[in-house]
Amino acid sequence: MALKRGIVKLENYQNNWVKEYEEEAKTIQKLLGSRVLEIHHIGSTSIPGLEAKPIIDMLLVIKSFDEIDEIDEILNPYAYENRGMQGVSDRYFFAKGPDGARTHYLHITTPFSDTYYNQIYFKKYLLEHPEYIQKYAELKKDLARQFKDERAKYTAGKSAFIQEVVRLAKKEYLK
Repeated sequence: MALKRGIVKLENYQNNWVKEYEEEAKTIQKLLGSRVLEIHHIGSTSIPGLEAKPIIDMLLVIKSFDEIDEIDEILNPYAYENRGMQGVSDRYFFAKGPDGARTHYLHITTPFSDTYYNQIYFKKYLLEHPEYIQKYAELKKDLARQFKDERAKYTAGKSAFIQEVVRLAKKEYLK
């Protein structure tokens, strides 16, 4: 399972995505040990029935970003590349696999960060409100047709929907 950089190709939901996440999560837990506070399967591959780019997204929660250099040294031999914060002030982004053949994305954050809550709440809200899974699926298909060779535009096109779902989730869960 690999996806060429910059290309948007959605695949039907694959039952093996959960297994791939579990195997990778075990590896990361073993490599990083007590540095791992939590690890979660996030993104479209974590939503049963949702078409997705075949890249497993994971959210890794660590105590402090002071550990990032050590984590980078540990994960680098396992084909993880530290891509920095990429404009998100409370998250480091690691990509596994060579450019053009990415298999996993690792989003590293700290407890109680916006990234943490946004990722957790987005998934939870979709799972508890299946009508939003359908809306998201339709949006993703439209954007994939429109921007099949422009992943940045595809990703940007999902932003308003994701922000709205996170807003609804916070309204519901933070009562």
